[in-house]
Amino acid sequence: MLAVIRRWLWLSVVAVLVAGCSGGGSHSSAKPAAGWVRSDLEPVTQPELAGGLVVLYVAAGGGLQVVALDPKTGRTLWHDRASPGSTTPGVAPVLGVAGSTVAFLSPVDDSTYSRLVGVAAATGRQLWHTPAGLFEDWPQPCPGDTLDICTTGSFGLAQQTQALRFRASNGAPAGAVLVSQSPGGRALGPDLFDPGVRNPEMLLSVSGASVAWTRTLASVFPAPGLSTDHGWQFDRVPAAGLFVGSVDGPPLRSTGSSGTIDLSRAMTAGFRIPDGTAVWRDAGTIYACGLLPCPREAEDSSAYRPPTTGVRLRATGTATVNLSPVTVSPSPGADVVVEGFDLATGKTLWSYDAGSDALLLFQTPPLLGPHEVVLPAPGGGTVALDLATGAHSPVPPGSSGPSGGAGWCVSTITYKTQVGYQTPNSTHGGYVRIGQEAIEPCEASGVSAAAIPRTVPGFVGTVIGGLTVWSESSKVAAAPTSP
Repeated sequence: MLAVIRRWLWLSVVAVLVAGCSGGGSHSSAKPAAGWVRSDLEPVTQPELAGGLVVLYVAAGGGLQVVALDPKTGRTLWHDRASPGSTTPGVAPVLGVAGSTVAFLSPVDDSTYSRLVGVAAATGRQLWHTPAGLFEDWPQPCPGDTLDICTTGSFGLAQQTQALRFRASNGAPAGAVLVSQSPGGRALGPDLFDPGVRNPEMLLSVSGASVAWTRTLASVFPAPGLSTDHGWQFDRVPAAGLFVGSVDGPPLRSTGSSGTIDLSRAMTAGFRIPDGTAVWRDAGTIYACGLLPCPREAEDSSAYRPPTTGVRLRATGTATVNLSPVTVSPSPGADVVVEGFDLATGKTLWSYDAGSDALLLFQTPPLLGPHEVVLPAPGGGTVALDLATGAHSPVPPGSSGPSGGAGWCVSTITYKTQVGYQTPNSTHGGYVRIGQEAIEPCEASGVSAAAIPRTVPGFVGTVIGGLTVWSESSKVAAAPTSP
């Protein structure tokens, strides 16, 4: 399943409107053999397994709902109202699936206040709930302990940010670490936080029930203007003993309908999990394991799967993004190079020059496999690039991929709620938020396929009972899993 991208927060509306496929609404919704289609649902996330069912967020009733479906038939078994709380609008929702419990934020009213609730996955019956609070992050299984639910926030009138932990089975508090004395802190990755303070901007790491370390952002990313306010992406890589990720610089120019960015104004770094000391840095690169399907560790009892090979984008030049119509226009000579690198050392393992494909910084390209993508070829055409090894080969026009089509295209879902938030360019607040990524069959050119394939590879979605279940931009579907 695809990772969640957290980037370009300064231009989140532009970023989410750049579609991953053209002609997204034109393909058939015919029911595949031995599968099912729910075209009445408006998915916000990809399905997850919970208690023998598939659960996901959907847009409904002018807001957000959690829905549980029978994986064999697609029938709705239960649903419940949900809220984005006080989460960052540019961060996609995640369900807190822990054992037989599903945790999510439940609305108190149309404000940013909400309650964290846990329900029985099989029935939707509420098992527990917290007092009302300001929750800054989507609840999800805690790193290293999938029987606990973690989030950040505060309760009542407390003007602070805490890293909060609860037992998934009964909601009992299992830890609260003070991240900041003020509200507005947020998680950047597993056990890594932005306390929300500026001048200077800080990074903070939590280990168990205490703060492990606090450092200035500039001590890890020593380049002018870099800030998580402009976008971030981080992974925690225990095998390397490092946090690995990047932060971005501000746009050169930005209005309500367009923005121009310096493609090189970013930095990737690896810094020690125990104390935050920077081990390596690479200026002018963007960590891409939230945008591209990096190879990750095999699935086990942990909900979080660290990458085994890093992927970054080394870009030069500028690009202008416009809203009406949505376009990304690179400057003359702009160039984007995809690099695989060693997570422990930052050393480049392989590289592929994608030319002036600046759109690659905003959207996931068509997929051919779990970590294989379709990119422009020098001189025209396309190539299949294996992100694990850097091996690449031409994709002949009209060729068939593992799904019976050329590949699978990705586009970011957007949804609206009645919970507003302030935007940099408006005093009226915003209501459009970023969802996870929809995925649908397409040709290598990005044009949507004419119909749902007879069989679908497991990497596309969630596999249960011989079916792959996934969310497209306007439906949830299931089809037999490819051998």
